[in-house]
Amino acid sequence: MTESKAHEELVNEIKKTISPHFSFLLIEDENAIGKIQIFDEKVLRERKQNRFKIAEADIMVLDDKENPFLVIEPETSSSPKTFGRSIPVYAVAQSVKVGNKKYLIESPLLLLVVIPKQKNDSQKDKQLPDLERKLKETIDFGRSNLRDFAFCQISDLRPTLKWLFESNGYDKYACYFG
Repeated sequence: MTESKAHEELVNEIKKTISPHFSFLLIEDENAIGKIQIFDEKVLRERKQNRFKIAEADIMVLDDKENPFLVIEPETSSSPKTFGRSIPVYAVAQSVKVGNKKYLIESPLLLLVVIPKQKNDSQKDKQLPDLERKLKETIDFGRSNLRDFAFCQISDLRPTLKWLFESNGYDKYACYFG
């Protein structure tokens, strides 16, 4: 299976799980959404190249007021070197541009990095929480635009979302994933 096909399947599994529960779900290149561009600057200049585009998101969830609050990054590689790279990006994110619509990141984001189910579950089951703990110890969340993050295999998507929401005061969303 090609990496793009694997990525598409991972996105579809995530979408199937979360789409019934969110009114404002943006998935890159789906339903005429185009690219979900992340910037580390608040003011984006019209009709000019913005200098500080730092990433493109795969899936972004907006709250009831249409403010970004959750980013889900499906990663087909199970290498921490690959899926850990999203953390510093969202720690400095200031705004999001989707087509011609701009969103300011007004409150810190939640980030969930989802990898495919691994053949050797026991190794990843131990590695993911350990890596997550070590990375959290290095981040000053008080000065970051990242409120919290988690890593999980696709098989653990529901309980990980529930934990991420409950741990960060989003109980109204946590109940969907119990």
